[in-house]
Order: sequence, then structure tokens, then C-alpha cells
Amino acid sequence: MTSLGIEVGACPAQYGRTGGDLFGKEGSDPMKTRTKLGMVATVSAIAMLATVADARHQWRKYEWAYDGTEIDAPVIDNTSGGGWSTRVAKAVNDWNKSSRIEAQIPVPKGTNTNCNFVLGQIQVCNADYGSTGWLGIASISINGNEIIAGYTKLNDYYFNQPSYNTEDWKQLVTCQEIGHDYGLAHQNENFMTDATASCMEYTSWPEGNTTPDQHDYDQLEAMYTVSDGTTGGGGKGGKPGGKPATLPSVGNTPDSWGNPIEFLPNGKPHVYERQFKSYRVITHVTWTIEAAAEQGDHHDSGPRQHSGDRHFDF
Repeated sequence: MTSLGIEVGACPAQYGRTGGDLFGKEGSDPMKTRTKLGMVATVSAIAMLATVADARHQWRKYEWAYDGTEIDAPVIDNTSGGGWSTRVAKAVNDWNKSSRIEAQIPVPKGTNTNCNFVLGQIQVCNADYGSTGWLGIASISINGNEIIAGYTKLNDYYFNQPSYNTEDWKQLVTCQEIGHDYGLAHQNENFMTDATASCMEYTSWPEGNTTPDQHDYDQLEAMYTVSDGTTGGGGKGGKPGGKPATLPSVGNTPDSWGNPIEFLPNGKPHVYERQFKSYRVITHVTWTIEAAAEQGDHHDSGPRQHSGDRHFDF
């Protein structure tokens, strides 16, 4: 849980920010309220019902190997320009506040700009990935349910546009995708609400949602509790003294991510699975607000359960 030498504020003391309505939560910031008023027309198209934030938000049963010591998989910063290195360092420092994580960002910076998987590591990359509809993606390579590698991609195509070219949006997505790489899902998946003070939330108002909150740290403690007998805390990839093995990135569009396996209440897929010979790749997508509002083809009746104990009625 060491500091990476940057100034980071304390995590919010409260678990959630509820009360009031969409246009002005109790104790909310007036500027944030005015921002919400201007975005209601777009957000309403998503048509999601309110959900309750839940501390039980492990991403299915995906987790790194755990031997009782902190998860030390290094986070490799392959980003360039635009202040991304500062955001990556802040996100890693925030996740290191968990008693279960002790990641370092090796120096010098990485050069894996394609963001190929490297066993035992988490890669972070940025680029103009084009009009793909997503702000960020987190992909994990898994063997069974064990995470063996991960990466985060941040899409400058949207972050260079006025709607998303803010520090709050950029930090929220950076924090959230790295959180997925550790095996966390979302506390809340309703873009029409702002139910938590966590980056592990879908929301249309990123202000105040740029770091993990206590729910996230509690979930990591619950996940990484019983040693599975492995060594290295999940962070030792490749042969001793050798170069860690690599696996290719699965690409930047849904047709390369495999089959959709989890969906938003409007039928829009946001989690995909692709099977390879000896491993699987799971990709979690943070869509733009506009892309998330698009109606998907998947519809169920009655409550739908996503990972953990979170239920969604629609």
C-alpha cells in the first residue's frame, strides 16, 4: 500500500450519495445539478430503473491467484501524451490503498502500445481507437476463473471531444477499468443515477466518482481472503529471470471480443467472452452515454442477475 509519490485525496467517508432526486440530490453541488439538467434528455433515453448500490460486486468469480500476500501484479503504463501517466499513477495509488493490493508502475514506461497481454501484469494504453462507441475497455485473460493477465484501453477519440474532455471523466474511466482488471464489477449500473462515490459505477455525472470507495476496498478484502496455495501474490509472470509470456490483444470492436454474456437492462451488451484453446478473454466495456442508450437485441422478462448478488428489474 505504498504511495507512488503523488498527492492523492482521501477516499470519501460515506458509502453512497442518496437522497433527493435526479435534478438535485440532498447536499449536492449546484454546479453538478445544473450539469445534470442539461443532460437529462440524453440520459432519459437509456430508460433504466433505479438500482441499489451493493458492496457485493465481484466480477463473477474472476480473481488473481492469492497466497495471503498483497496482489503485486505490476501495472505497466504504456500511455503517451494528454496527462494519462498522471491519471494512471493516481488510479494505481488509489487501488493500493486496499490492504489486498500493492502494485508498482515500473520505470521506464512501457512500449507495449498494442496492449498485448503479458502474463502476471496489467497493461494500460491510450490511443485514438476511433468511433467505437466506448470510452474504455478492460480485458482479462483467465484460466478457469483465475486472472492471469489484464489490460485497460482508454479511447482518445472521445476524450478529445468536449463532452468527455474533463479530468473527472478521464479519471473515472481509468480507475474503473483498472478496477475491472482486479476482478471488480460495478456497484451500480444505472446511467440515470449517481448512487455512490465510487469509480466502479455507471453514471452520467462523473464528478465525485473518480476513486474507489470503502465498498470497493471491502469487496477486495472479501475476494482475497483464503490463500489458494499459489505463490507470488498474482504478480509473478513467466519463468524466473526470464521474459514473461505474452498473449495477443483481442481488438477494439465487438466482433473481436467474442460472444456477449452480460447486458444492460435495455439489452445493450457490455461484457463479452472469447474462448481460445487454453484460456478465455473477458472484455468489460464502458460505453459512452450515447452508445449505452442504444437499444440492444437481448431481452428477458423479470429480474436479471449479473455478477454477485446485484439484481436489476426492468
